[in-house]
Amino acid sequence: MSNPKNNITELFTMADQLSRRGQRKKAIKVYREIIAVPELRKKDSLALELAHWGLAELLILERDTVEAEKHLLAAIGLNPNEANYYQQLGSLYSYMDRFEDAIVQLNKSLDLRPVHPQTTHLLGWAIFMSGDHKGGRMILEQAAALDECDASILNDLAVCLVEMRQYGEALKHLDRALELDPDNQLLESYHQIVMDKKATL
Repeated sequence: MSNPKNNITELFTMADQLSRRGQRKKAIKVYREIIAVPELRKKDSLALELAHWGLAELLILERDTVEAEKHLLAAIGLNPNEANYYQQLGSLYSYMDRFEDAIVQLNKSLDLRPVHPQTTHLLGWAIFMSGDHKGGRMILEQAAALDECDASILNDLAVCLVEMRQYGEALKHLDRALELDPDNQLLESYHQIVMDKKATL
């Protein structure tokens, strides 16, 4: 009878169950056990890739950005054709205020998976935050066109327009965002701030 500790499938199941129960630190420990199995790289590189990815996702939730970056890079090393890994790495770099690095990774993701609304949204925001407001606006408008029902894209586009002092345009997008997400109090308060800014012109 095999030892459950050496059974990769059982370890993945355990990590998933712990994660679902919100026991992230315990789930992280299990993923580390999987990655530590010496023969995994030769015998089951897919399991190793998925363990690095699962571990990275949990580390992001734990705000351990440096360690999460390492495991996302390891997953990419094992499977450089998975667009989602580049998207997550780009998102992580944005969170770390490494916007130039984020732009590189998000473009790689879009090369593999073009016209993806969420990735386009993240790219537009990273470009905007890097200081290129016009470029950021253009990409955010593309993201809004790809998914007309995503209030978060419309909100970020409005933020970009407010920075460019285009309050009327920003309010149009915020009005639409509030139609989509009427109970969002942060959105409502930002809408009021922009209305106040417009009124002082």
